[in-house]
Amino acid sequence: MQLTSEIFTSPAQAIRTGGGHLFWSGNISESLRNSIAEFGQSAPVLVYNGEHGPTLAAGSARLAVLAELGRPVLARMVEGEDAVSLGLLYLADNAHRPLDDAMRFKALQYFAPLLDEAALEQDVLPRLGVRARSKDARLLLDWLGLPEAWQRLLGSGTLPLAAGMVLARMNEADRDAVMPLFEGMTWSRSNAVNVLTCLYEAARMAGTPVAEVMERAGMPALLDQGLSPKDAIARLCAAARQARHPELTRLRERFDAAARTVTGGTAWKLVQPDNFETDGAELSVRVKDPAQLARAVEELRAVADNPAWKTVFNPGGGND
Repeated sequence: MQLTSEIFTSPAQAIRTGGGHLFWSGNISESLRNSIAEFGQSAPVLVYNGEHGPTLAAGSARLAVLAELGRPVLARMVEGEDAVSLGLLYLADNAHRPLDDAMRFKALQYFAPLLDEAALEQDVLPRLGVRARSKDARLLLDWLGLPEAWQRLLGSGTLPLAAGMVLARMNEADRDAVMPLFEGMTWSRSNAVNVLTCLYEAARMAGTPVAEVMERAGMPALLDQGLSPKDAIARLCAAARQARHPELTRLRERFDAAARTVTGGTAWKLVQPDNFETDGAELSVRVKDPAQLARAVEELRAVADNPAWKTVFNPGGGND
């Protein structure tokens, strides 16, 4: 396929806009709309002779804005097109756009039925800003093997790319069990990976399905409490973490309660910095002048004999 020197004007309605190669169409930036309204069309849209006349190859946002404004469209003809070359031309025409994982995966979904995996990795992914044989390349290719329902969540941006690492290790029943966690809420990379990993590992350790681990942890009930997405995700993560690390969670809860008792009403912060792999705790304070320092010293003297220190130093109780 190649660009020709044939440039012409056309009514916007005369250019057909169908085609899976327009995989990022639908989002029009306000800056583009304002630019065309003020200065006109600075670059032609690209079209080819389709079965029913001129058909858009690239430039869907420009075409849509010009149609809104009722203006004619400046178009440049391409020839020798096929499905792969149309997709590659669309990528080239949109090379200026910042990409996220959802956009990259939408593009990859278009090319997947047309090219083998080697061509996807060597030719398509680098055009999407992903190095061949990189971790992100492997993740994107692995997502192609996951069920369509999960692919839609990635494509919508509600689920991060890295979650595919754990989902690919789960069986279909386990994936079905965790699906409600991700419908209607947008998860960060760390939260999604952590909750999936905790549930998968807890199920493997107990020899039970993930659904049973979730039920024991009260996670389905959390989804029915009408919590905000932020609060729901925080509680779901805590429940999954407790299911995977029950003893560590117990230690953390006892330590945090004791730390609040010791430092309540003071400027001091008391933490266990290494997940109870060693004894002891870390005590810190931030001061900005001598008066605050003196007050912090007095506060430390006042809390030194608090009986909750015993739990701080031994949150496991009698289990030394």
